[in-house]
Amino acid sequence: MNELNRKQVEDVRRVLRPKWYGTRQGRRITAALGSAALAMIWAGAVVCWFLAPSTTARWITLGLTGVALVIYAGVFSVLIVASEGVVSLAEKNLDERQLAEHRHVYALAHRGSNWMLGSATTVVAVMSVGHSILRIPTAAAFMFMVAAWTTHKIMPHLIVCWRLEDALPDDE
Repeated sequence: MNELNRKQVEDVRRVLRPKWYGTRQGRRITAALGSAALAMIWAGAVVCWFLAPSTTARWITLGLTGVALVIYAGVFSVLIVASEGVVSLAEKNLDERQLAEHRHVYALAHRGSNWMLGSATTVVAVMSVGHSILRIPTAAAFMFMVAAWTTHKIMPHLIVCWRLEDALPDDE
């Protein structure tokens, strides 16, 4: 469907500096930037919870989301090149090692998503104690769903980038 192909990955590799995708430190900084972008999406949902409906909530949420998208656009290209497309290439285009890594990363990401959803359910349950109905602005509910979906889609990229080892030096 919307998977990348090897030519697209190589095109991006030619544009980027190896400092970002070739070293563990660069990849970890990139993963941290991606996590910060994801945190901005969640912060927008929290702002909506406390301030919506208001123009303040709208502009803060739109601003945070816009900045997060700009940050993640750059982060995504580095993550794709660093992982050699393991997360974004179609499974039929991966070799056995890449396929095993692909499945392992997605298993870890799904485990993280389950923890996230469990934590969100716990927070809602605790906040609704003593109330028959928990009142939440519609904008906040929507933004929490967007944040959960975004986390689910981005987490595999962040995990593979964080876990990736440096390449072994050539023996010459």
